[in-house]
Amino acid sequence: MDINDRVASYLSQAREELRDGDLGKAEGFERLAAQHAATLEDARAEQLQLCRVRAERLKRQDLHAESAAQLRDAVALADGMDAEPDERFELLHTLGVALTHAGDLEASVGAFQQALAVAFQISPTFWPAVQTRVLMSFPLRRLGRRGEADAALREALRLAMQLRPPGADRMIAQIEGELDELRVSHGPPKVSSPPARPSVPPPPVPAAPLPPAHFDEVAYDAALAALDELIGLAGVKEQMRRMAELLRINSLRADAGLKRADISLHLVFVGAPGTGKTTVARLFGRLYHALGLLNSDRVSEVTRADLVSGFVGQTATLTNKVVDAALDGVLFIDEAYSLSRPDSPGDFGPEAVTELLKRMEDDRTRLAVIAAGYPQEMGAFLNSNTGLASRFSETISFADYGPSELVDIFVSFAQQSDYGLDDAARAAALRVLGDMHAHRDRYFANARAARNLFDDVIGHQAARLLAVDGATPSREQLMAITAADVLAAAPKTPA
Repeated sequence: MDINDRVASYLSQAREELRDGDLGKAEGFERLAAQHAATLEDARAEQLQLCRVRAERLKRQDLHAESAAQLRDAVALADGMDAEPDERFELLHTLGVALTHAGDLEASVGAFQQALAVAFQISPTFWPAVQTRVLMSFPLRRLGRRGEADAALREALRLAMQLRPPGADRMIAQIEGELDELRVSHGPPKVSSPPARPSVPPPPVPAAPLPPAHFDEVAYDAALAALDELIGLAGVKEQMRRMAELLRINSLRADAGLKRADISLHLVFVGAPGTGKTTVARLFGRLYHALGLLNSDRVSEVTRADLVSGFVGQTATLTNKVVDAALDGVLFIDEAYSLSRPDSPGDFGPEAVTELLKRMEDDRTRLAVIAAGYPQEMGAFLNSNTGLASRFSETISFADYGPSELVDIFVSFAQQSDYGLDDAARAAALRVLGDMHAHRDRYFANARAARNLFDDVIGHQAARLLAVDGATPSREQLMAITAADVLAAAPKTPA
């Protein structure tokens, strides 16, 4: 694993700890990311993401001035990197919110105004700008700039009523309420000229469906052969093959003019990380396409961040955009349970679930949704909405790999990278991975744990080879992993 990947991994773990509410662990992963990023020649992209993670943690600690300082650094980095307008808008919008909470009202208005300037460059009818105008009205009101606050709210209301994406009614009601409060507390607004009405571009034309697919025997056999080649996963293989045979018979019955069972293509995958869920989802994409059930074998992999917006009224639009892009293929939602957060009032995840349910039914002939995550959390997720569980035809359980399977995975990583293990090294790998397996918890990373061990092993091998001054390792030495390399990389386990 190179330095960039390690920094990305630490930041990902920091975000996960933030989601779980463990701010101390999140800060620890931030430090590790910062230490590794400092060794990179150009770490601007990594530093930008680090600033964003720090800002979120500091916000949750109610350190709003410090959070705003991190966001200012992020904005400067984004400007220096010529970042995409969407990213610059989001950073400036978030900075404006942080500055409002920190009490720096003039700077807050300035950040919101910069965000609106970027939004107008994206589109005169950029929906997230509606929320920006609403939020900007609060510091304007506290600064006594009542006329500007009124104008910001009225422009937000005009755009919201003009665009009216799904879920906009709540936003419109909020804006009207803010205008009523402004009117009550300050009297009738001054009459002013209405803002110029920007030209509205015509709505995009939806992409036409792909040509109908037909059964492809070669692709069907290839998908099942690829399934058989996977290490372990005996129960998954049996269940997927049974489903493949049922779907094939269903198609043959339809071809013969017979009634066929109404089988949903939507699935739930439950299991720990690194158990092959994403790999099997891609195989289902190939299988559905080979059977002629979907017009492509494309698999769109998304998480909560791709479906849920931090802006009121935007989640439904964002979710539908993701679903539109996934049509005629598979939409794979990793950690799908994160869409339901019962302990977070006001969270927009349920809005995404509502839109998904509708699209799963309306587009059931053009879309297969696979929702994946930990078993316990996925059970709670399916129970969070009365119509959710019934949309999925099957739940496939991915068991943890056993020690010998983990060794096979470790060896496969080595072979793919032109390394080899003799019998002693393989026995050492079995010992180390067996110990890791014996001490695993429900978050054990399975194949990822084997991959991380391999990365550490080749690091120890490199140090061993370079420890001999003036000696150039031979080809055989460069390829050979020894038992000592494996044992040196073994993680410490509880007694």
